[in-house]
Amino acid sequence: MNIDSLDPGIFDQTDHKAWLKLVERALKGKDFQETLASQTDDGIAIEPLYERRRDCAPLSRQRADEPWTVVQRMDDPNRERALAQLGDDLANGANGTCLVSKTSASAFGIGLDAQIPGLSGALAAALSRKATTLRLDGFTPNVIEALTTSLADGGARTWHLGLDAFSTGEEQASLSNDFRRFAKDRITGTIVNADGRAVHNAGGTEAQELAVMAASLVGHLRLLEEAGLSPEKALRATSLCISADQNQFMTIAKIRAARLIFARIAEACGVSDPQPAHLFAETSYRMLTRLDPETNILRNAIAVFSAGVGGADEVSVLPHNLTHGIPDPLARRLARNTQTILMAESHLDHVVDPAAGAGGIETLTDALAERAWEIFTGIEGKGGLAKAIAGGELAAMVAKARKDRNAKPIVGTTLFAMKTERPVTVLGALGPITGGMGLMPVRLDEGVEA
Repeated sequence: MNIDSLDPGIFDQTDHKAWLKLVERALKGKDFQETLASQTDDGIAIEPLYERRRDCAPLSRQRADEPWTVVQRMDDPNRERALAQLGDDLANGANGTCLVSKTSASAFGIGLDAQIPGLSGALAAALSRKATTLRLDGFTPNVIEALTTSLADGGARTWHLGLDAFSTGEEQASLSNDFRRFAKDRITGTIVNADGRAVHNAGGTEAQELAVMAASLVGHLRLLEEAGLSPEKALRATSLCISADQNQFMTIAKIRAARLIFARIAEACGVSDPQPAHLFAETSYRMLTRLDPETNILRNAIAVFSAGVGGADEVSVLPHNLTHGIPDPLARRLARNTQTILMAESHLDHVVDPAAGAGGIETLTDALAERAWEIFTGIEGKGGLAKAIAGGELAAMVAKARKDRNAKPIVGTTLFAMKTERPVTVLGALGPITGGMGLMPVRLDEGVEA
C-alpha cells in the first residue's frame, strides 16, 4: 500500500458549519456551550475548536539561537550542603544558579542567610569551576554589592541582581540610587525583577499575575529613569518573572502574553523595536501537594514543558518534596533532570515558539494580554502598584480570585488518594514562610487533612 492508493475523498476539506453538524449529532441533544466550552478563572471563553492563525509572528526567547538556561536554586540554609549541591548542580546539567535569600517571597520556608561567614568566598571558588548565569532573589542592595564584588573574577558571565521595589518593600528613593550604582557597573544581565509570582502563589488569576508584572515593570522603569537610564537601557535592565504550572496551554499563553505586554509598554515608552524581554519562569509553589508528593514530579514536567514552549529564557524547578521540608539530593536531581531531558532528549529548545499560529493558543494569548492590560491600567489609574499594595487593594483582589475559584480534583489528594502515605525523605524542617506584596503563598491542597 502506498499513499497514492488512498481515496482522496476520505480526507476531503470541510468547513466549520459541517463540523458543527457532526458535533450536534454526537452531542445527542446536549447543550454545545455547557458540554464543550469552558471559561478560565479570568472569565475568558475557551472554545473546543479554533482555526489556524496564519498572520502571526513568532514570539521568541531573548536569544532565539540558544536554549533556555537550566537554573537550580541554591537555598539550603546549611552552607556546606548548599555549596556541595551547587557543585553537583553545575556538574550535572545546570548552567544557571539562583541564590535565594531566606527573606525572599519565593523562599517558601528555606533560603540562604546572607550573613553566613565566608559565603561569598566559597561561592567564588565554586563558581570559578564553570561559567554560569547567576540570579539573586530577595537580597538587599548591600548584600548584592558584596556578592558582585567578591564574585567579580568568578565564572558568572550573566547576572540577574533581582532588585525589587515592590516585593521587598524597600524604599523606592534609596533603590533609585542603588539602580544608578549597579548600572555603572555595566553588568551583563539585568538589575531589577518585574515579578508576578507572588500573585500566582497567593491564588491570583493569570491575568492578575500578568497585570502586577506589568505594573511592577512600569514602576521600575520610572525608578531606572530617575537613575539616569534611557528607556532602551531600562528595559534591558529588567527581568520578567512568571510562575509556570500544570495548566499547559494556559502557561504557554501566559508567557507569550507577557512578551506582548512588554512590547506594548516598550512602545508606550517610545522604543519601537525593543530587544525581546528576558523572562524567568519558576514552577508553581501553589500547585505542589503534600499528599502523594510524587505527583508533583509530573506537574513539574508539564510546567517546564509549557515554559519551554512558551519561550522562557530561564527555568527553575521547585523540587517535588518541598512541601515536606528541605529537599534532599534526589529531589534536586529530579528537578534538574526534568529540564535536561526535555532539552537533551526531546530537543524542545530546537524550535522557536512552536505555539505560533495555533489558533487556540494565539486567541488565549491575546485575550490574556488584553485582560491583564485592563487590570494593569486600573492599578496605574489609582496611583500605581505601591499604592495598591499599601492600601490592601491588591490583597483583596487576589483573595477574591482565590475564593471564587472552582475547586478542581487534585490527583493523589482528592482523586485516587493513597490509603497509606509513604515516608518522604528531606534534609530538615521548613522555617516560616513569608510572602511578598502583602500576599501569602497558598497551596491548592491546603485544608485537606494529611
